[in-house]
Amino acid sequence: MFWLGVIVAGALVDGYSAREDYISSLASRGSPVAALGVGALLASAVAHLATARAVFVAWRCRLGAACIAAAAAATTVVAAFRSSCPSGPVRCALADGPAGDWVDSVHGAGVVAYQVFVVAAMITMGVRGLRGTSTLPPRTLGLASLVFAVGSVLLIGQIGGDHVGMWQRLWLANNLAWLLVIAWVATRQACSQEQA
Repeated sequence: MFWLGVIVAGALVDGYSAREDYISSLASRGSPVAALGVGALLASAVAHLATARAVFVAWRCRLGAACIAAAAAATTVVAAFRSSCPSGPVRCALADGPAGDWVDSVHGAGVVAYQVFVVAAMITMGVRGLRGTSTLPPRTLGLASLVFAVGSVLLIGQIGGDHVGMWQRLWLANNLAWLLVIAWVATRQACSQEQA
């Protein structure tokens, strides 16, 4: 739902570039498709919450589940405290306008918090998975989680340079692919435990 909302909202704005424009500018104050952008962000928050529950049920991993739930809360902050793009989402990130207001600051803090909590969850799941007991995530999932964590850090580091939209999308694709894998494995393991 997140990616569908982003693709549809971006297609509805003339001149919007997935390569050059931030995703959150689609939900910004000043965006004609703000409702779609906010809806996409909230769909991501719901996916994080569902995954947090699956992680807790399957592996009783309180710290991992709490970090994923905190990432959901941070995503909700990003959606609620929308960035300011008075001229619309096209090249909003590159505009030479005045410094942002406090809402923009909260929005930015929400993005940073999201990254911190997602990487913390990846590392937590990675370390637990590498322990290799039957009540923990599989060892291969632990290793994969650590690889996703490194990818997340490397990709977010590229966002400040050229093609901010492309790098942001690659960063989110990395994080959401990890989330999908975790949700799928945790749900399957939880179902197996219930049938046993």
